[in-house]
Amino acid sequence: MRTSVAFALTAVLVLSAAAAGAQPFVRLDTEAGPILLVLTPETAPHHVANFTHLCRTGFYDGTAFHRVIPGFMIQGGDPNSRNADRADDGQGGPGWRDVLDADELALFERVRAAIAAKGYALAGDQALLNAEFNAAHHERGVLSMARAADPNSAGSQFFICVADVSHLDNKYTVFGRVVTGMETVDAIVASPRDRSDNPLQARRILKAVVIDGAAGLTADERAAWEAGKSGAGAPAAVTR
Repeated sequence: MRTSVAFALTAVLVLSAAAAGAQPFVRLDTEAGPILLVLTPETAPHHVANFTHLCRTGFYDGTAFHRVIPGFMIQGGDPNSRNADRADDGQGGPGWRDVLDADELALFERVRAAIAAKGYALAGDQALLNAEFNAAHHERGVLSMARAADPNSAGSQFFICVADVSHLDNKYTVFGRVVTGMETVDAIVASPRDRSDNPLQARRILKAVVIDGAAGLTADERAAWEAGKSGAGAPAAVTR
């Protein structure tokens, strides 16, 4: 179980897309093809803010999907997966320097110095998110956040369901879903893998791009988004 640091991520949570009211999307350009995700800040605002911040700063670029299980999901987002050492894949996450901007980090370091001056020490440097369980179901195409045993231990690792897995409902935080690219997800989950479900050949995220609003989508992506909507601001249905 990872150690939590008693520090709020309040300043990280108000990012441009949410502040402007634009529907946030993320395009994952992977070695297997693109995956377009629509995010749901209305149900998981902290998770969406965390995810988009890490995408904008290049945190996910070069990371691999380190756990793939047919009939279940693909999991990625661990910075440890950038190198060839598989032993620590699945154990990494963001630190404060990854989730805070320069001004926020300077404030954090001043607080850290004040704590140290009083003879105390912070428990660690990992930035962990509190759970935002919601009514969304873990079904094929859903984007959800991985965590350790503690419900309030999400960081950067996420997973995309390839089947309906309702036993995860209200235990993991859903914060988006696939709009287009399930054929890419299916290709990744079908990768030959070792006993730890780690693909024998790394399937990497080349670039994670945040798109603020449907106007920034390609014509095909926008058509898929519009076709899948069930109402204003509703998540798109999973499409190929």
